[in-house]
Amino acid sequence: MFFTVQEFQAKYPNITEIPENWQIEAVSQMILSQVALTRRDDSWNNTTVPQPIKNASLEQMRFMIEHDIPFVDANKVKAGSMEAELHTDYSTLALRYLANAGYLYRGTPMMSNWGISLPFGG
Repeated sequence: MFFTVQEFQAKYPNITEIPENWQIEAVSQMILSQVALTRRDDSWNNTTVPQPIKNASLEQMRFMIEHDIPFVDANKVKAGSMEAELHTDYSTLALRYLANAGYLYRGTPMMSNWGISLPFGG
């Protein structure tokens, strides 16, 4: 988890709904998934995570609470004959924190793949 309940309360004292640990972990994973692969570190915790990523995680939690966006484990919901795909929304401010600090994952440019040695033949 990239932040604690106490850090969240200190940053957003006007929000009365207090996140639970599983929600903090889910938000931290959401933000980690947006961090470039070469910049990720699975050992990060609330004391070692870079500040821009902590800020993005705190902002994403605020966004999820204020907009009442549900935490879901599946991306499809069915009710009888009706079916819908769910997409988790990201706070643009959270993504801006990551982008401004150079952490945002933008996919792999094709040129990056050219540096990989691919063996052909046998």
